[in-house]
Amino acid sequence: MHEWLVWLESTALSTWVRESGSLWAYPMVLTAHTVGMSLLVGASAVLDLRLLGVAPRVPLGPLAVVFRALWTGAAVSLVSGLLLFGADASTKGATTVFFVKLACIAAAIVVAWRLRRAFAGGDATDTAAPSGHTRLLAVVSLLLWAGAITAGRFMAYLTPGPS
Repeated sequence: MHEWLVWLESTALSTWVRESGSLWAYPMVLTAHTVGMSLLVGASAVLDLRLLGVAPRVPLGPLAVVFRALWTGAAVSLVSGLLLFGADASTKGATTVFFVKLACIAAAIVVAWRLRRAFAGGDATDTAAPSGHTRLLAVVSLLLWAGAITAGRFMAYLTPGPS
């Protein structure tokens, strides 16, 4: 695995992202990642909090459009995250916290998909309170995104020990 991570880190694209002085390299990729995560987690939080009863006068039905922002943010975060990972693959790929972050993100995306199905299936309507299952998904979603963000921040401070 380590050899593959070193190879990925040494590709032309990864080297350019990491070493280029251009604003289009690391700074822009990091900015795109931040914007993508803001869309993704922000849209998810809006839905989750509304499903948990915050702002009860806001109708649930029209909030389904927020899923577009969520999936757009997910796509931007995925592409930019892959570029950021490639720039430092041998270090990030050797940390447990990176895999915790990935696990939280994967689980949160599955929860978002299930919440989308709840909206499509009519569980999240304006005329009835969301089911206990849907509210549980909203709580789990908030916790998973908090875990992913926390793990992502810890990656800046936790590095693998000497081999």
